[in-house]
Amino acid sequence: MNRFSTYKTGLRLSVLLPVLGLSCGAALAQWVDPAAHQAQEHPQPYNPSADAKKDLAAAQARAKAAHKDVMVIFGANWCGDCIVLHRLLEEPQTKAYVKAHFEVVGVDLGRYDKNLDLSDKLKVNLDKGIPAAAFLGPDGSSIGNTNQGELEPSRNYHSDMILRFLREVAEHHKITRPQ
Repeated sequence: MNRFSTYKTGLRLSVLLPVLGLSCGAALAQWVDPAAHQAQEHPQPYNPSADAKKDLAAAQARAKAAHKDVMVIFGANWCGDCIVLHRLLEEPQTKAYVKAHFEVVGVDLGRYDKNLDLSDKLKVNLDKGIPAAAFLGPDGSSIGNTNQGELEPSRNYHSDMILRFLREVAEHHKITRPQ
């Protein structure tokens, strides 16, 4: 090996080692705490430390003042369909419609060990899976619930389907399966 080959090898290693170190460091960080990495990529839609009853009361007060309906979404951060529904609700056209017609409350169910009293109070049946939702009028009266699992397969929906579903709720007070 001549002097130039040794220099090129050293140069390649001096460039390659820091890159490998960064890659390995990122991989190690994900391995040690995968939830932290996921939280950076996709913020969690359900706040585990939120007070769901207070959040609902505040949403109902805002809805009454603005003449909007309330959408209470029961879900969990470990639930793929719940994450998909959250992302679909964030699509620009759907988000604009939701903002104009609903006050939204996300209720964390944990591992089906949190806020079950609230789902019972709103008569939301979780047996068909999550996400599940309750819809309330501006006066707090029940419009309806997704008790037949209408939102559970959210991974199969796209934003236009969710938008049509929400229009049925807001404009006709009707709960249908998104189509």
